[in-house]
Amino acid sequence: MTSERIDALGLQLIETHSHLRDALDRLRSGTLPPDELALHCVAFCAAVSAHHGGEDVTVFPALESRHPELREVLAGLRHDHEMVAELLRKAAALAGDLDAPGTLAELDGLAAILSSHFAWEERRLVAALNAIESPEVAAAVALPE
Repeated sequence: MTSERIDALGLQLIETHSHLRDALDRLRSGTLPPDELALHCVAFCAAVSAHHGGEDVTVFPALESRHPELREVLAGLRHDHEMVAELLRKAAALAGDLDAPGTLAELDGLAAILSSHFAWEERRLVAALNAIESPEVAAAVALPE
């Protein structure tokens, strides 16, 4: 792993979050063709779930072992992940009918929670992530391909 790669790990988290924010904005904007909405919704939900799963299993334990002072923050982020998982299940269930009443409200709620979650995670973890030299952690921060 090169020094550039190591230094960019926290920035990669921000980039991943930005990609997820953009994908959710496209869903909420109504600019996607109707026949693509359900596919994009399901793909978005899967991407967020995989990202959070990687953090819970790989990133957070690595940070806890190196930065015990982050334990409470990481516990809070894990709690957020559980709450977001429930919202993602609801969004995926709505993916078959994104024009149904309440769907936009669900997506707006998900966007608000994810925006707050991502911002808090970035504020608290970027510096600690930039100090980690681990290909496994780097892979878990990125979106799955």
